[in-house]
Amino acid sequence: MNAELGWLSLLPSLLAILVAIISRRVIWALLGGVIFAYGLLYSPDLSTAALAAGEGLYGTLVDPGNLMLWGFTLAIGALFGVLEQGGTFGSFVQALENKQWVHSRKRARLFTWVLGVIVFIESNVSIMTSGTTSRPVYDRLGISRQKLAYIIDSTCAPVCILIPLNAWGAFNLGLIGQQEVEQPLMVFAGSVLLNAYAIFALFLALWVAWTGWTIGPMKAYELTAQDDYAKRQSTTKAAPDAVNKGAVATVILSLVSMVVLVPAMLVYTGDGKLVAGSGMFSVFVAIYAALFIAIVGTLVSIPNSVGNVVRGIVRGARDILPLAVILWLAIALGDVTKSLGTGDYLTGLLNTSVPFMLIPVLVFILSGITAFAIGSSWGTFALMIPLAVPLALGLGIPVPLLIGAALAGGIFGDHASPISDTTIMASLASGSDHIAHVRTQLPYALLAAAATIVFYLLAGMFVEVTRVAS
Repeated sequence: MNAELGWLSLLPSLLAILVAIISRRVIWALLGGVIFAYGLLYSPDLSTAALAAGEGLYGTLVDPGNLMLWGFTLAIGALFGVLEQGGTFGSFVQALENKQWVHSRKRARLFTWVLGVIVFIESNVSIMTSGTTSRPVYDRLGISRQKLAYIIDSTCAPVCILIPLNAWGAFNLGLIGQQEVEQPLMVFAGSVLLNAYAIFALFLALWVAWTGWTIGPMKAYELTAQDDYAKRQSTTKAAPDAVNKGAVATVILSLVSMVVLVPAMLVYTGDGKLVAGSGMFSVFVAIYAALFIAIVGTLVSIPNSVGNVVRGIVRGARDILPLAVILWLAIALGDVTKSLGTGDYLTGLLNTSVPFMLIPVLVFILSGITAFAIGSSWGTFALMIPLAVPLALGLGIPVPLLIGAALAGGIFGDHASPISDTTIMASLASGSDHIAHVRTQLPYALLAAAATIVFYLLAGMFVEVTRVAS
């Protein structure tokens, strides 16, 4: 087995990403990347490589933790299908319009941003809540689903890392606590404030929500959505139906239960400690509870809706199945790249001599490349924090600064990568074509990354001047 391949270990992920973007056939690109990775790992024994690839894919599919992931992924599709097909979402959107809360595009975008900030307990729940709630409003008002995908993706993950009262915080605090640092909690708190990319991305998303600012490929999708809206407005429409209060209550109760049950289950499974709970199981329970409420509420509030509910479950799960497959293959690719030593190779690049003032920005860039290649911010944190802390201690750089740079790079690479789980979830929740979401979000992510690079360059210069002065 070839465990250390140097730069060759980057090829499977990078080729899968390139092929996915060019061909738009994400599933085949990821499957090819997995097979290629196993081929490198067991080269030149291709028969063993083929068997290992099959075993790896099967193992990823039936892993108990992943089974829960597939289960709640399909349930999310079924939930949205029931609410949409059953007719409750129509009443919910009509109620919002009647209340004049989201009667304009600006208010709709701000509604999504605020919702993403409020639901900071778990990134996937935040993405799904913001996306599924906002999607029918965006369709009604002529805002592209790509703009929705960008706002939820650039709000939910940054908020989860900036307000770390969740599994993100527990994970990273645990990593920092394993290093030789005093008061790891205070160090972690400082690193949160120095996570420049998350801060810039969050407030850039707020600016886009406030102004509707559109750049790059996003323009075409926004124009198409607005043209469709104009055509609908030009046709003669019947008076809107009266709001079904039971249907509205069904939507609100199902979504609120999903949000509330996650922290409740985290406390329950963590024996009273929220950060010690089982995140995956908590999300699984919360989403199935929301689905149950949606089914019962729809049947009670809308007469003769049994057929629509059944069709909604089947259609919703069917529509989301391709993204579940993409998620499966992305996880399998991430697992095999760890065996190839991809992360170790990238982190080892900083062992060479580099100018002191460039260390923070290089940690950010390397962390971003790692997250882009492996499609996992959490995997990147696990690789980069053990590198960042010894570097900071050895060179006399403030530890929170380098941890913040590592966390920032992980979030940026996660945003930019088409094989990232949160990027896939954002496409799923918004109903956007996945590659369209990646292409339209990238200019915004690069803009926030450019501002982050300037920040870390200035921070490095400040640390250098301070060191020389002392």
